[in-house]
Amino acid sequence: MANDDSSIWVYNPSFPLAVVGCVVYCLLFIATTYTTWIKHRAWFFSTVVVGAAIEVAGYVCRVYSAKNQTVLVPYILTLTLTVLAPVFIAAGNYLLISRLILSVLPASHHKILGIAGRLLTPIFVTFDVLSFVVQGNGSAIASSGNWTGPKEKVGRYTLIGGLLLQLVAFALFLAVLGRFHFLANRVALPDAPVGWRKVVRAVYISSIAIMIRCVYRVCEFAEGMHGYAFLNEWLFWVFETIPMIFAIGVFCVWHPSQYLPRSALLSRKARAKKQLSVEMATSTTASHEQMV
Repeated sequence: MANDDSSIWVYNPSFPLAVVGCVVYCLLFIATTYTTWIKHRAWFFSTVVVGAAIEVAGYVCRVYSAKNQTVLVPYILTLTLTVLAPVFIAAGNYLLISRLILSVLPASHHKILGIAGRLLTPIFVTFDVLSFVVQGNGSAIASSGNWTGPKEKVGRYTLIGGLLLQLVAFALFLAVLGRFHFLANRVALPDAPVGWRKVVRAVYISSIAIMIRCVYRVCEFAEGMHGYAFLNEWLFWVFETIPMIFAIGVFCVWHPSQYLPRSALLSRKARAKKQLSVEMATSTTASHEQMV
């Protein structure tokens, strides 16, 4: 339980663990920022950097709140920020699927489950934005009532709706990714990026980690503020903190821009240019032979 009756927390949050979590996420944020913005200049992947920054802010608030358990604002912030940050990491995964399809598969296989590859990223990002809006509104409603009373219930169920939307989107995304992986193992282009399999591996790990975390959050909010998940801190560290460390950290090991072109469109143009050069060289050779 919390230190005293005036504490906002329903358990006594561990200050040392909060510090460790804050340090780990700071390191991930620094590594992700360096690899994305400085090393590879992969601006399209900035959503993951933003997500890592929000995680850091959430754990900074948790560190402060662990020592100031009667102050409401940092408690609300740590709860809200750690709930919303994974939405940005999810967007990073969604941004990769179209790039993988256009870079790895021949044009005849660019449709996955009947949907054009170039449309998959916009579709899943739209799901992600809707999930963010719903979760953000749910958190705002619950926070306006200090996570108590009727507003807590309305906000909590709104949050559950946003989390379920995110969960469904991820299930569909993994189905699309699995289908792409199946096709890529059979009909990948001869000049496909060498490390595309590492990117797929990273997306699998990140996506599954976020799904595990989403299931935990749905169960947590479904039980309510006095359920087992809210009353026991170890569940937060095992099913929220650790999965999100993997979800972000895997891209520090296998950063997409290390293996994929920054733009799938540029990749297609380069491939078309290469094919045109080959055709022109062949035509020139044939003409020369005819003249001889």
